[in-house]
Amino acid sequence: MTASLTDDTAAPAASRWAFLRWLIPLAFLLITGWMVWRELASFDLPQVQRTLVAVPTVEALGIAVFALLAVGLTGLVDLRIARWLKLDVRNGELLRLALIANALANTINLSGAMGAGVRLIGLNGRGIDLPRTATLIGMQALSLPLGLSVLVAASLVSGNLPLIPGTATRWLALAVLVAASLYLPLYFVLTRQRRLMRWLPAEQPLPSLALRLELSALSLLDWLLAAATLYVCLNVSGAAVTPLELLGAFAGASVLGLVSLVPGGLGVFDGLLLLALGQTHDQAAIVSGLFLFRLAYYLLPLFVGLYLGSGLLADRLPQLTRLRARLAGHPLYGLLQLPAGLLADLGIRLLAIFTFAAGALLLASAAIPGLHERLRAAGQYLSLLTLESSYWLSVLTGVLLLGLARGIDGRLRVAYRLTQFVLAFSALLSLAKGLHFGEALFLLGVAVLLRSRKSAFSQRAMPLGSFTTAGWIAGLLAVVVVFFAVGVAAVLGDDSFDLFYVGFSEHSSRLARGLVAAALGVAIYLIWQSFAVRRAAPPAPLRSELEEARALYRAHGGGEFGHLSFMGDKSLFWAGDRQAVVAYGTIRDRLVALGSPCGSEAAVSRAILDFRRFADSQNSVPVFYEVLEPELSRFHDHGFDLFKLGELATIKLEEFSLAGKRWEDLRQAVNRSAKENLRFELHEPPFDTALLADVQQVSDTWLADKGGSEKGFSLGRFDPAYLAWGPLALVHHGERLVAFANVLPPYGRNGTISVDLMRHVPDAPRSSMDFLFARVLQWAQEQKFSRFSLGMAPLSNVGANPYARINERLAALAFRYGNSRYNYQGIRRYKEKFRPDWTGSYLAYPRGLWVPGLLVDVAALVAGGYRRLLKG
Repeated sequence: MTASLTDDTAAPAASRWAFLRWLIPLAFLLITGWMVWRELASFDLPQVQRTLVAVPTVEALGIAVFALLAVGLTGLVDLRIARWLKLDVRNGELLRLALIANALANTINLSGAMGAGVRLIGLNGRGIDLPRTATLIGMQALSLPLGLSVLVAASLVSGNLPLIPGTATRWLALAVLVAASLYLPLYFVLTRQRRLMRWLPAEQPLPSLALRLELSALSLLDWLLAAATLYVCLNVSGAAVTPLELLGAFAGASVLGLVSLVPGGLGVFDGLLLLALGQTHDQAAIVSGLFLFRLAYYLLPLFVGLYLGSGLLADRLPQLTRLRARLAGHPLYGLLQLPAGLLADLGIRLLAIFTFAAGALLLASAAIPGLHERLRAAGQYLSLLTLESSYWLSVLTGVLLLGLARGIDGRLRVAYRLTQFVLAFSALLSLAKGLHFGEALFLLGVAVLLRSRKSAFSQRAMPLGSFTTAGWIAGLLAVVVVFFAVGVAAVLGDDSFDLFYVGFSEHSSRLARGLVAAALGVAIYLIWQSFAVRRAAPPAPLRSELEEARALYRAHGGGEFGHLSFMGDKSLFWAGDRQAVVAYGTIRDRLVALGSPCGSEAAVSRAILDFRRFADSQNSVPVFYEVLEPELSRFHDHGFDLFKLGELATIKLEEFSLAGKRWEDLRQAVNRSAKENLRFELHEPPFDTALLADVQQVSDTWLADKGGSEKGFSLGRFDPAYLAWGPLALVHHGERLVAFANVLPPYGRNGTISVDLMRHVPDAPRSSMDFLFARVLQWAQEQKFSRFSLGMAPLSNVGANPYARINERLAALAFRYGNSRYNYQGIRRYKEKFRPDWTGSYLAYPRGLWVPGLLVDVAALVAGGYRRLLKG
């Protein structure tokens, strides 16, 4: 009770301050952006382009290796804490987990939740108990700023602050830096207080002085390696920054970047470094070095981390949910408020972003004039035709990658396959259009990452009209417009945009042809998306499939609704090595199964799960309509919610007799049949054409008299192909056919027999239908069948309990007061006189869906579509 009250009171307080998570980063970005804009009004972007292009490929690869090593060594802190806690985890596994956590945390900080969440999942998956896992996370988080605190103190002593002297924000920044420099002594004092370290396990001693010194040294090494990576990037780009000068600026910018709460300090860290170093060094070289640093120290480790941790987050999401519940009372829970949904989709979402970035990179290399110097140099090795065609095709594939990112985000199998091909082809084009080795490596890296998550791409369709799809398409168009606007602005007025004017130096004409390729790429993608991504119409069952289904029903039982699959208006989904089958219809994005799966006992539960996965792959909602009580536990176990639809009435045929008050109406109908010249016949298929013609005439007359139309799905309709699957019960008045019913045979042991269509002409003798019903019961009893179904009593006993769900209590009102529209109570009373056994019938649906909307969808499915439903 105490924990519950604590959570309830803490939640409103947390929500009141939640806006600061967005306000603080936005304020830092705005302030930094204003300062950079004021100081760098004459910034030379083309020079940055030329500087980046001039970086040798071999040196860039060396920087990448060094940066990856630097990020990997940050795991030494985890390793030292793990040894202190005596965790039974191999050093290699721990360093791998730390690399994944740090790579993700560097880029997607989320107030520390990202790195903590990865460590929590990884260590728990290796059998480490929760208290020691939380201790490692807590000690790692406390140790991370130690080295930075040392660097900040050094920067204050040297006077190398990351701000221009005289700015209005200098004193505020100075106060933040002084506070950061005090973190190291405070750490040594406060970590000796047991009451402040109460989150440690009771048996775990406080960290010793030697341990704290080791962690401080390892943290300092971590920050020095990061600074060294930046130093190398700046010097390779032509900014001759001295080590001491860089350390001060790096330390200050890092602190303010962390305080800003912006993931990775993106924008704040870079802007402050540019302000600090751009006064004495070439601005284009500083920007180029920062760009290389972001690629090497952030993007490349993120690639490697995603590859090494492929599937770690998504596969363990249920485990994470349980851990969060157990962590609710832990002192470190505030640190671990993990966005579980984001963690689950993070790997795929980042792969989608990388795919989008690959497309943007191809367009950038096509649009930025500085990169065309490489094209002229490549002319020494490649023909002009090769260069021109590769350029044009790279624009086309770049646009396709921008669009395919949406399919990757939606886990589409077809998008995954096409993206793999386009990435590989684009990498070849990058070499052929100008020997862009770095660009080719990036494209191949994205392809390798996609390959590592191949099993995650199981979707066959996705919604085309969603806001998500619109957002990705808007991003595609925006990137195309922006990059080519940059290209056009750079060459405007230089020469003509003649589409057919070719040459190594003719960038304007080449750009004009690229615009045509981009427009073509957009058109191709939109056409592909419209046809390849749309949900395919489910196939109608073949005669051979229906025969196979009937054999399965006879072997294992067809349930109450198995025979209705022979109407042909439902598709068949086979599961469990074809040991179970689900008959389903489609309406909007719903896949509505009629009844439970039919098949062997072992295969039925698996069929429910397989059908749900099948629906997920179609981006559709799985629904099971009219599931009976004995099967409910199966659906509950697979995460379905339940809504009671009514009750099914069945009678034991061994109890049937025309004697007694229970069967009085039927007995009287049989007694009157001789006087009314009624004659009963039961015909087995196949039926001759003349008989079917007479049956159709009765059916048409009955429909015209009722003013109705044929239904479907859970209700039978007149269709010779459907009627041919079972017996026909006929009542003649003299020689004239006046009533009929099609009999639904029982399947399997203890199967239930029933009738579906029961139709008669308006002038048939009054006792015709009761007479038909009585004779069918007698025939079924003679055949030694066990039970007869009287059909559903809709909304019967729904919401009768005062504690029932609100939807079912509303349905109870419809049962009580809806007789003017539908005779719910009359149906219940008619069937009740036979004293049947009542079995609850339910709608099983994924949790969180709106039940009234589902019921309307099912009604439209039965009616044959929304248009026929609205017509009445």
